[in-house]
Order: sequence, then C-alpha cells, then structure tokens
Amino acid sequence: MLYDGATLLASATRTDTGSNSSPAVKVWRKAIFLLDVTATAGDATDYLDVYIDVLAPDGVTYLNAVHFTQVAGNSAAIKHYAVLDATSVAATTFNVTTDCASGVTKPYLLGPATRARYTIVATGSATFSVTAWFIR
Repeated sequence: MLYDGATLLASATRTDTGSNSSPAVKVWRKAIFLLDVTATAGDATDYLDVYIDVLAPDGVTYLNAVHFTQVAGNSAAIKHYAVLDATSVAATTFNVTTDCASGVTKPYLLGPATRARYTIVATGSATFSVTAWFIR
C-alpha cells in the first residue's frame, strides 16, 4: 500500500476558532486522521470541537465527514482517531447541511481535498494537532 502523510493543523496553542488555510489535496481510497490534544487550560464548561471536511464534487462546498469527540477544557492529554474508507457505503441518503454530532464519522464521504477546522469555546486554551495519512 502506498500512503502520503499530511499535517492539517500543526501543534500549537490556540484560543479561538479557525481552520487550516491550505487543505490537503490527495487522491486516496482510505484516510486516517489523528487528533492529538497535548494540553488544555480551561475548566469543565470549556470545550474543543475538531472537524474533518472533504471537498464536494462541486469543487466549492466542504462536507463534514468527521466530528471528533468533544474535548473538555480541563481534559488530560488525549488522542482520537477517525477513518474514512471508500469501501464504506451509505445505506441511504444523508443530510450534509449540518455538522456531524460529537463523536460521529461519515466514513463514506470522500473528496479531492481535505481540511481540518476547529471551534474553541473557552476562557483558556487548547494545544493540539491534526495529522492525516492518505492511503492510495
């Protein structure tokens, strides 16, 4: 198997909402994503949401494929991973106008570009990275 790695969000301490400005462009049939939260500096009511989006066939719209499990602002260091796989199929049509719920993956969503984005609701900060491996 051939694979390519990509850093979608480099490890950094963040205090506000954002996304990576240069999506990874890869041709792939399976992708593995790792969210690595190394530190949080907040309280239990603060949270971090991290998403993986894929580019739709229109070449403009991003569809949410992964919503990692929400991380509390007072969480210990933690890692989460998600897999998108071309061999997974949707059993029916599905709504892509809203983000997935926390901890949900739509493994059948594929696209020519992939991006990570995040939302931080906190009085503190979170230090984290998102890495991807694309299997051709």
